[in-house]
Amino acid sequence: MILNLKEGEYLGQNLKAANYDFFKINVSIYEPNFETLKHYHDNDYLSILIKGRYDEKNTTENKLISCGDILFRPSKYTHQDSFENQRGACFNIEFKPDWEKKLDTNLRLPNKLSYYKTGSFPSLYKSLLNFQADYNEELSFEYICDWLFQLNQINLAKGSLPWINKIAQILENELDCFHSIQSLSERVYVHPIYLVRAFKERKGLTVGEYQLKMKIENSVSLLLNTSLSISDISFRNGFYDDAHFIRTFKSVYNISPHQFRLSLKRFI
Repeated sequence: MILNLKEGEYLGQNLKAANYDFFKINVSIYEPNFETLKHYHDNDYLSILIKGRYDEKNTTENKLISCGDILFRPSKYTHQDSFENQRGACFNIEFKPDWEKKLDTNLRLPNKLSYYKTGSFPSLYKSLLNFQADYNEELSFEYICDWLFQLNQINLAKGSLPWINKIAQILENELDCFHSIQSLSERVYVHPIYLVRAFKERKGLTVGEYQLKMKIENSVSLLLNTSLSISDISFRNGFYDDAHFIRTFKSVYNISPHQFRLSLKRFI
């Protein structure tokens, strides 16, 4: 018997999931010594093993998958997995049907099973960390697009790209909201996927990372130069609630905005 798994279905327990326009992301967990039935998925997907080890079996080979390894499994690929005597967990990025057409892109996925060693494609691990911490759809979109560009080995056009500086100015000056990739692409008349890759290459940060950097820098200025409350500073920088602002600030400085303000005020 061979199981056919539909979109979003995995044989392990679904621990956490998120749905994007073009992808589905989830973490699935597996009990020790768990062995799946032979199965295939309707959609192409990436899987990063984040805990444990398992043996990947298909019609031609068996391969031991270790923690951190990345597999790309094409749709209809039949396989069976046997986990060792410890709990396993996988981070999965599933590509929805016709995602290329919806994104209007020539980027392509592999057409066969592909293994990538641990540490390959840092953008995928960043996507995992983003998903585990405080899931940001725009950052996930950027990280996955970055992986697609690396996979397709596409080089960007040389020379000046003045629209990149225009995007940077928007992110530096319009801090009271979070700008989506789609809204930015419409303002500079550049395809969103090309925008993501070009901005990262020229600025060294993704659009989302750059946007957060500008908001945190402005927050520091307001903390030190005004008596505005944490809520007011959060609002002025477009965070949807104080908790989100505090988590983001702590991810940079390891202390809360309030503690940051008090610590520096002691020297004044």
